[in-house]
Amino acid sequence: MYGGALLGGYATFQWDALALCLFTSAIALCAGYSVGIHRRLIHNSFQCHAQVEAALVYIGVLVGIGGPFTLIEKHDIREWAQAQPRCHDYFTSRRNPFTDWLWTTHCDFQLHYPPIVQYEPRLTHNKFYPWLEQTWMLQQLPLAIAFYYCGGWSWIFWGIYVRISLCATLIWLTDYLSCRVNRRSRQAKGIAIQRGNIPLLSLLPTSGSWQNNHQNANSDARFEQQSQLDPGWWLIKGLQSLGLAWDIPQIQELDLLPATTPSVEPSITTEEIPLRGLEVTNT
Repeated sequence: MYGGALLGGYATFQWDALALCLFTSAIALCAGYSVGIHRRLIHNSFQCHAQVEAALVYIGVLVGIGGPFTLIEKHDIREWAQAQPRCHDYFTSRRNPFTDWLWTTHCDFQLHYPPIVQYEPRLTHNKFYPWLEQTWMLQQLPLAIAFYYCGGWSWIFWGIYVRISLCATLIWLTDYLSCRVNRRSRQAKGIAIQRGNIPLLSLLPTSGSWQNNHQNANSDARFEQQSQLDPGWWLIKGLQSLGLAWDIPQIQELDLLPATTPSVEPSITTEEIPLRGLEVTNT
């Protein structure tokens, strides 16, 4: 995808193709990845109709970095690892930007004693999500056909290759910077990494600029606090106004939260940490 973005994107550049890339990236990252995958599927931070959830998750898969179960597993294992007293650099972004980008976008992490992952029954019993997990790479094909008939090869390269590369890079960048910056409203204790807020990235559709807020209140559908910008939260409020979303828990002021200390101790050899999207058991 990166190769196609660099070569094909350069050779077929058109302004309408660039506009297509930016528009579809914003929709996929905000409605799909941030709201559908992250806030709904992983954290269950709001309730909605099954058809609305399926549509949001499908858009999230179009980001192009994995199926729904893959995205849940990567997210929750990363959060589980970061909550430990010690954590490998793969999960903490301690290395230089190029190494971290290479690891995150092109590599996987192999554990000698891998966690046992159990997904929620409502996901495994839904035939749509296992099908989407098996065919997530093929979901770009209908878009590619539509883009070709509307704008030719320029739309294919910019609507598929450049878009996927841009989305993958933005997701990595927000995660990397959130682990490196020191702008935090709350400081957790006894964990390997404390993520920070990145105000300059607040307009990006990933809504990942408020990682410190989210880390200290991950069941809250609203990432922003005190008039911060959060496009994903605006979309959820819009769905709520249409009667398509409900049961949205909110924590009014993040700075009223007490600093949290994980219950995990280094001497414990067996633990079970229930998460919204899955359960991780480490033995």
